[in-house]
Amino acid sequence: MKPLLDWWQSLQPREQQLVRWAGGVVGISLLYFSVWQPVHEYRESRQMEAAAAQQQLQWLQQKLPLIQGNSSAAARGSQSLNDIVARTAPQYKINVSRMQPQNDQLQLSIDDVPFEQLLRFLNQLQTEQGVQLVQLDIANTEVAGTVRVRRLVLE
Repeated sequence: MKPLLDWWQSLQPREQQLVRWAGGVVGISLLYFSVWQPVHEYRESRQMEAAAAQQQLQWLQQKLPLIQGNSSAAARGSQSLNDIVARTAPQYKINVSRMQPQNDQLQLSIDDVPFEQLLRFLNQLQTEQGVQLVQLDIANTEVAGTVRVRRLVLE
């Protein structure tokens, strides 16, 4: 420590003042880069995460009616099951041979249809229209990959 004190005393007053200013600038820089900037970056990242979580919460709250078990009517809005099936079936080249409403449900029979096409049709009804599949009774046909839907109950 004595060599540093001897060096300080050997400096001119103007040089001592310059060293003080330089020391202050270095001290402030150290505080900024070692304390302030990391704290500020951490705070900003937490705010961004909170905003993302808020957006996700809003999205989930919008999707809540579809997630809940008894949400098919709410997701469909004012459209009837008959209308939804009648509009969606032709998109997948599905020929509905019988459509019978029963209370809040709709019972269908479908002529021979490729199984993958049937799955896409049911997926469309469930994910985008809010229709719930209650029961499905299918039978094989002579054509590989094709099924006949004896009974399909939607809600």
